[in-house]
Amino acid sequence: MRSDRFNRELHPRQLLWLVYALFLIAGVAQAAIVPLLPRLAGRYGLSPTETALLLALPGLATLAVSVPAGLAADRFGARRVTLAAGAILAISCLAQAAPSLGVLLLGRIGFGVAFGVVWTTGMAWLSEIAPARGAATLGPSVTCSSVGIMIGPAVGGVVAERAGLGVPFLVIAFAAAAVTIPLALGSRRHGRAPRAADPPPATPRSLARLLRRPGVAAAAGGLIVSGAVSGTSQLLITSGLHRGGISTGQIGLAFSAAAVCYIAVSATTVKLGDRAHTLRFNAAATTLLSLALLPALGGGNPFALVVALLLTAAPRAAVSTVAYSLAAGPDSDRGSVYGMLNGAWAGAMVLTPLLAGALDQRAGAQAGYLAVIVPSCVIAATLVARSRPSRAYAAT
Repeated sequence: MRSDRFNRELHPRQLLWLVYALFLIAGVAQAAIVPLLPRLAGRYGLSPTETALLLALPGLATLAVSVPAGLAADRFGARRVTLAAGAILAISCLAQAAPSLGVLLLGRIGFGVAFGVVWTTGMAWLSEIAPARGAATLGPSVTCSSVGIMIGPAVGGVVAERAGLGVPFLVIAFAAAAVTIPLALGSRRHGRAPRAADPPPATPRSLARLLRRPGVAAAAGGLIVSGAVSGTSQLLITSGLHRGGISTGQIGLAFSAAAVCYIAVSATTVKLGDRAHTLRFNAAATTLLSLALLPALGGGNPFALVVALLLTAAPRAAVSTVAYSLAAGPDSDRGSVYGMLNGAWAGAMVLTPLLAGALDQRAGAQAGYLAVIVPSCVIAATLVARSRPSRAYAAT
């Protein structure tokens, strides 16, 4: 009887919720380190630039792995690659719990690999589990991830204050294993339908053709701004609040408050359905996002920093919720498309904290913020100029 219980296939709805849970845990793991950055910098004697690198390492790994993960999903199946990412997620969190800078860095890289694969092949797997639901299947993954981002700073800040810096990552590692194991056991017959033909090998020219789709280009532009603003917020707003005398736990709660706003906007965007999945909606949200950090230019006042953090939440949620369905095309290349989108987001997450951290160290935080605001406004203006009121499926 016990064997039958473990061999039972899960209903598609159950599979959906387990995959959503994996997105939630990845969100927790992404955000848990944010309020811990000042303490980690103090423990290991890290400069602002080195702290920025610690924050940016997962983005670098995500950037490297996103496109290959999408190609692997197209060729070998999204299920297998997603389950492997779940295992890597658990192992990488165990590594981040170790009291060693070298192991911490390896864990950050491993987390970036897992995060990039989950957001690439996990999206493709969701499309396979319930293809008839379209955008309605993909949108909740962003909402679930935002719930994780809301929980993450509180888990990281409050738990670390009471139990030590490594304990939050131990909790996340256990949660990742608790989701990945039943997901693997309950989906062994899912997605095994043979492909009519293997997808053609990817080339720079074929990837460039994907970027010429209006929906793909618009989604990539929005996610670049989202990654840039998110990375800068995590680094400069966290350090600014710390310099202003805000405790680790309070910093975590501030980021969790921003995540509450993110969740509400993401859920509302999902309910809007096709009305939100347009080039014009994406361009408007990206424009608001490009301007959201302006209050942070006010001299490092903690209140102004929290206002800026909250202002970034709503447009980031809107951009992230519509991006994947806006860019979705034929089933045969969805993995590649999602990989490119994640690569665009990860590239901004990698480069922006490094640039902002270096400018903060040499010229002050305002220079770091401006290095994000100015190019983000240029991207937003380009998206507005190219937008038109067509639905996502017409744009792609």
